[in-house]
Amino acid sequence: MPIPEGLSAVLSQLPPVPPLDVVSQDRAQRRLADLIKPLGSLGRLEQLVVQLAGIEGRPVPSVARPAALLFAGDHGVSRHHVSRYDPDVTEQMATAIAMGGAVSSVLARSQSLPLQVVDVGLFRPARHPGVVRAGIRAGTGDIRTEAAMRPAEAAAAVEAGVRAAAALVEGGADLLVLGEMGIGNTTATAALAAALLGVPAERTVGPGTGIGPQDQASKVRVVAEAVARQAGVAQDPWAVLTHVGGLEIAALAGAMLAAAGQRVPIVLDGVTTAVAALWASQLAPALPGYCVASHRSPEPAHALLLARLGLEPLVDWQMRLGEGSGALMLLPIIRQAVAVMQETATFADARVANPHAAEPAPPPAPSPRAPVAPDFTEAERAAVYKAIHVRRDIRSFLPDPIDPAALRRILAAAHAGPSVGLMQPWNFIVVDDGPTRQALAALAEAERIRAADNYGGMRRDQYLRLKVEGLADAPCTVAITNDPARGGVVLGRNTIPETDLMSTACAIENLWLAARAEGVGVGWVSFYQKADVRAVLGIPDAIDPVALLCLGYTAHFPDQPLLERVAWAHRRPLDGAVYHNRWDQPWRAPTDAAEDGSPDA
Repeated sequence: MPIPEGLSAVLSQLPPVPPLDVVSQDRAQRRLADLIKPLGSLGRLEQLVVQLAGIEGRPVPSVARPAALLFAGDHGVSRHHVSRYDPDVTEQMATAIAMGGAVSSVLARSQSLPLQVVDVGLFRPARHPGVVRAGIRAGTGDIRTEAAMRPAEAAAAVEAGVRAAAALVEGGADLLVLGEMGIGNTTATAALAAALLGVPAERTVGPGTGIGPQDQASKVRVVAEAVARQAGVAQDPWAVLTHVGGLEIAALAGAMLAAAGQRVPIVLDGVTTAVAALWASQLAPALPGYCVASHRSPEPAHALLLARLGLEPLVDWQMRLGEGSGALMLLPIIRQAVAVMQETATFADARVANPHAAEPAPPPAPSPRAPVAPDFTEAERAAVYKAIHVRRDIRSFLPDPIDPAALRRILAAAHAGPSVGLMQPWNFIVVDDGPTRQALAALAEAERIRAADNYGGMRRDQYLRLKVEGLADAPCTVAITNDPARGGVVLGRNTIPETDLMSTACAIENLWLAARAEGVGVGWVSFYQKADVRAVLGIPDAIDPVALLCLGYTAHFPDQPLLERVAWAHRRPLDGAVYHNRWDQPWRAPTDAAEDGSPDA
């Protein structure tokens, strides 16, 4: 059975699932061997960290923004008493999860983790606004006597999974916890597992929700009959899925394909997520490498599926709840393993002799692919570059006061600036008092007129026509000071005394960029006598007022800097400002690189 046409178009737009990055894995293994601990002492967790490095394509992986995605679907086969629960329970559980009262809700909330539930095929649609409704069909057919779904429905379910996962990844998710729920789903899972693994139903059927021996024997007969019905199409993954699969299984597979194509790790929950992974691996053979098996459930098919996938579960706690609970329970351990990799000192960091370095290791091979930016989505990276490239020195301001919350965010960004030795030599004086601003404006105007004497002829006339400050107009002025003695003798200052000024400059840059992102204009006032500003603002003599910045909303952020627009000066090209290895050796960027650093230039 060929891939349905509509789904084929969706899958063709997904990046193919690449093999794991072996260079990053090699570098991760080297780093683990260089951490101040006995070799291999973290056991299985070291293998996990190396796997994550290969998935993400960087030697030190990151799990900063995990998200949980659950798919809900019911099964027509449930009418054969294969579960202890009525089919209405799935809708009730989906609603309970959305309302925050279910086990998975508690586990996600305790980790500040976003959790999304997608209804891909409940008998009774969940009506809670927290449940996303894909609306494909009301449960599957009875696989004992009919196909679970039509090819178009299976395709729609896969597509629903693709779209749900892609949206989370686009929003910044860097790891997906996957789970499911649905009455009758362990029956469909057992049937699909038997078909994919080529084993009898007795080896894949388990107690599911806790049915007794008599009902389990009946469940084995149901699964055997379902698998026998599709025996003629056992080699066609699409046909097998439509005959004995489930809507939530198809959606899980789609989510896995979307995540792995973006190098996002996938944490599997129980047996149903495992069978979805095995099915999806027939479309993308590299997919199992992107899956982390959180635990092994008592369902007999689970161990068989994990073995076929080549996955070793982190724990075996006899969990069989579903709804992503096992994966959510193990997520903190996964994140702690990554934190150990990120933050544990190496022998070189700690200046401790490395007992494992009996002979020099060969240098690591160069990576065949560019490093992945660790914490930014494509949209976030573009936003950073946009703030840099559209920032302007603003001279004309609207009288409207700055939103206090925005001003606090701007100042917090400035205060987060990097500083040598963490000296943080800056302070900020927010001036919104009218008379004080006018006094500062008068000081600056006097200095502006005096500065005109530095120029002659037409240049002087041009200078005097420029509006080079906005102190009188802006509703707020921020004076940024520098304390050259803060912190005493700190790292760096004992060799380069000016590092305090360099650090304060970083705070100024942060303020300017944050203000632009908030739609607030900034004008840098460069004409004043420091003694005069100290007198107006009461700044101690030992403190240096290094910058006066006008802040306020503006009617327009011009495309060009003012001094460039009026032909006072022009920006130097990048190539003329960068040397290579030595001062006298010019540097040239690759011909296909964006000159301004922006991703869409």
